[in-house]
Amino acid sequence: MIRTGLIWSGLAIAAMLGTLIWAWSALPTGVNIPVHWGPSGEADGFATRDKALLILAILPASAIFTSFLLAAAPYLDPFKANLQRSRQAYTAIWAGSMVLLAALTAGIALMMTRGANGATDSNEFVRFVMAGCGVLFVIIGNYLPKTRKSFFLGIRTPWTLTSDYTWEKTHRLVGPLYIAAGLIGIVLAFTMTGIWLALSFTGVILGVSLFGVAYSWWVWRNANDRNEGADYVV
Repeated sequence: MIRTGLIWSGLAIAAMLGTLIWAWSALPTGVNIPVHWGPSGEADGFATRDKALLILAILPASAIFTSFLLAAAPYLDPFKANLQRSRQAYTAIWAGSMVLLAALTAGIALMMTRGANGATDSNEFVRFVMAGCGVLFVIIGNYLPKTRKSFFLGIRTPWTLTSDYTWEKTHRLVGPLYIAAGLIGIVLAFTMTGIWLALSFTGVILGVSLFGVAYSWWVWRNANDRNEGADYVV
């Protein structure tokens, strides 16, 4: 599980570093480089070439940090055996996150170079970012019902972590809801624009997540295996 995840991380980080090298050679000097884009995709923040490259380097640095955390998590989780049983989900989410970061790095580098060379259109990049997030949530939703109780994977509430029955019921319901939310996000990415796109997709994901939390409490109330220790009194 960890080895496979690190392979995905290595490939993604190598691609991101390659993108960084390409951006270093492609970005012109002496001009303002776009480094921030509003919800419409139009540039609204600029920096020097060196600062732009430093900002772009944050993404591969984040990927490296995230990879270390994901590699360490199986050793830190009190439910190590359960996380091992959920290895397919863990690896898929790990790989999906790395691919999304690599694609995001490439897209931002492309927008920087286009903007530095006079392009003024939004390149529809915001749409593709939202669509990519939608795909990731489809992947997450597909694997959620196959996970077992863990501190580092799944919907972790005081109720799912103290009842196997509650964990299973919650993830079997919320998994398909995340798939639906991801598909809705993909549709929204190509049918809406600007701030409404970001707000709508965020609202859908937040709504499903909050429902999952509330549902886990509702199921836990009648779970025969629930833990009613001092920290979990409702």
